[in-house]
Order: sequence, then C-alpha cells, then structure tokens
Amino acid sequence: MTRLMNRTHRTRSGVLLLLALGFWATASAAEPFSHEDWARVLEARVDAQGLVDYEGLSSDREALDRYVQRIRSEGPQSTPAAFPGRDHELAYYINAYNALVFDGVLDRGADTESVWSGGLISGYRFFVGMKVRVDGNKTNLRKLENEIIREGYRDPRIHAALNCASIGCPRLPREPFLADTLDAQLDSAIREFVADPRHVRIDRARQTVRISKIFDWFEEDFTTFERERGNTDPRLIDYINRYRESAAQIPAGYSVEILEYDKGLNRQGVEL
Repeated sequence: MTRLMNRTHRTRSGVLLLLALGFWATASAAEPFSHEDWARVLEARVDAQGLVDYEGLSSDREALDRYVQRIRSEGPQSTPAAFPGRDHELAYYINAYNALVFDGVLDRGADTESVWSGGLISGYRFFVGMKVRVDGNKTNLRKLENEIIREGYRDPRIHAALNCASIGCPRLPREPFLADTLDAQLDSAIREFVADPRHVRIDRARQTVRISKIFDWFEEDFTTFERERGNTDPRLIDYINRYRESAAQIPAGYSVEILEYDKGLNRQGVEL
C-alpha cells in the first residue's frame, strides 16, 4: 500500500512538473506584441512626404481602432512576455504615441486645422486634457512622451520619431518602428531630420544656423547626451553635427536661431 501511494505521489508530481514546464515554455515562447494593424494604417494613409489622409482614415478606421484597443489593454507592464527587450518596449511606446495622436485627430474631426488650437495654452487641450489609456493605465500624451519615453529611455533620437500631427514635426514614416530594426530606424530618422532644410537651415553669409523649435524645447536631452559622451561644453550644434554628413557640418562658431514651428495639421494636400 505504501509503495502504491509513493508511486501515485510520484506520478502526480511528475504530471505537475510537466504542466509547469509546459506553462513556462508557452510563456517563454509568447509572441512579441504585433504592430501589423499600425503598419496597415501607415501604408494606406501616409504618403511619401509623411502627410496623412485623415479624411479617408475617418471612414476606414477598423485597423486603427483594433491597434489602439490593444495599446489600451496590453503593454510592457501588463504583458511583459510580449516585450522581451528594451527595443520592444521603446518601439511600442513610439508607435503608441503616434497612433494615439491619429486617434485624437479623428476624435476632433478630420477637418481640424491644428491640434494646438483650443484653450488658453497652445496644445493643452490635446496633449494634456485629452485622456488616453496605455497598457491599462490612464495618462495623456504629454506624460507618455516626457515621463515614459524621454525619462525611461533617454535617447534624443526619439524626437525625430514622435509625430504630433503637425507640419513642423519630423516626417512620419510609412512603416512602424520595430524592435529588430529600431536602432537603424532611429538613426535614419534623426539623420533625415537634421538634413532637412525645413528643420536645420544654414545661412553661411550670416554665419548662422536656424534650427527646429524641437531642439529648443528639448535642449537638455541633446546636450545631456553630448555631455555623457565627454563633451564638457556641449551645444545643440554638436548634437546636430553628429548626424550630418561631413560635407554639411555646421561650423562651431555659428550663432543659432530658432525657426518658427508650423502647427498646422499634417494632412495630405498642404504645401510643405
């Protein structure tokens, strides 16, 4: 009888161990978070200039709605197995920000002129007043950008990837940011941004460079990056030159002016 009980106990223990191992294997093999629906939206509704067909999207928003719904309930905190590394997380948050901006524009109406209008403080209603849910948590676009993306990942290249539905923003790519290619995508985005005369404009006659307001708003991010790499007296020009071609470097002695930020909606049909 004792032998039978021992054998039964061993059998049950073996079954439980197999079940535990099976569960662990399943969890370990969890599929990474999918950005396929976001890819469909970008390919169908964003042109080569990064301008968006908001009107068309408003009447065909099924893929966007599915993607936003997943963002609301899934993410690095609630489903960590789907985010096995830092780049999976950062790609998720960048895409989430951009997709939630799309969703917010459609909630305002595809014919809106700018997300910065309304209220006493420019942009407050859209970036702070509009509540969003990310990974099960209530937040807003400003907190998502500043507290999660900027503070959490400390990579100034994200300023060439986040798009706030404005003409003054970096060009919105027609494909999502993905973990496997994120470093190359961010490098490409910042190089394109600093090479675009709409964002970095050199006046050699006046020995002046005029740069995007984004560099002014987030100056600390860029100069901190330079300081952490040994530059004891960093300037915005130093960071910009890091990503410009050697023949297009900005001389260190040039003065810096800030370009006016175009807050018009980045809709298809506008003149860039």
